[in-house]
Amino acid sequence: MKFRYPMLALLITLAIWPAACIAPLVMPANTVLTDEKAAIKKIGDDIYFLRHQMQNKRIGIYHFTSIHWEITPAGKRISAGLADYLRRKGGLSLVPRAELDSIMEEHAIEKASIYDLDTLQKKGRVLPIDIIVIGTIGPADGTVQISVKVVNVSSGRLMLTTGARIPATGELASREDPGIMALNKKSPEKIVAMNQAYYTLKWMKSRRALVFLLVVLNDDEIQSIKTLKPVLSEKLAVRGLRYQDDRPDVMKKINALKNGYKLIMRYKPRRSEEISTWKKELLARMR
Repeated sequence: MKFRYPMLALLITLAIWPAACIAPLVMPANTVLTDEKAAIKKIGDDIYFLRHQMQNKRIGIYHFTSIHWEITPAGKRISAGLADYLRRKGGLSLVPRAELDSIMEEHAIEKASIYDLDTLQKKGRVLPIDIIVIGTIGPADGTVQISVKVVNVSSGRLMLTTGARIPATGELASREDPGIMALNKKSPEKIVAMNQAYYTLKWMKSRRALVFLLVVLNDDEIQSIKTLKPVLSEKLAVRGLRYQDDRPDVMKKINALKNGYKLIMRYKPRRSEEISTWKKELLARMR
């Protein structure tokens, strides 16, 4: 469409721009920056670019983690530095770290929910936070990649993906399993599936025991339980049939967790052993 009057064209563009901005803004890390300070500035400026969309919104910056969603000293330091940088720029309402931790604990927002936009959307309806900033830090082609997402909590909409790359020095130098690094580069969705399965199962073992067992029990164990624990076997059968008949959404999540658990058994032996220990402890207590 060609406009005769440039100003009219500009006004029309500005009018339709908000409706067109449903997709997240992407600001990739194309060059290696000098250090953490430069990375914090780059990421902070990218986030601040959205300040008009974030006005009068409560913003929580969660601790950055490793690619396995484990909080690290570097993750705490960089996320705290980002919060300080944005606070100095002004115009944004940042939730204090202590208050954010309290909110997460009060509303049972586990790591699996933080990184699952669908789950975060459901939980976000009752959270006193409007926007959350999450990030991971991991190896990338001899450097360290800091990957950050800005998410609207109530809608679950991804607003921004940004990041920065810095030299892999000191504590940031990679000590990761080369096989996991290769997997993260080739199929990052498998890393996400393993993390979601691990942290969800960790949460479920004490809160949703039957669902936990529906995910982790293999066929031989199910047959053994029929003989050794008939009452438990019946409970599992009834629960499984109910989900199949009435809760396809739950069955979808159970199947996703099963797939994640299979990946854990293949690629993450330490976490696989942890889950096996939880399973044994749970079966020992249940009748």
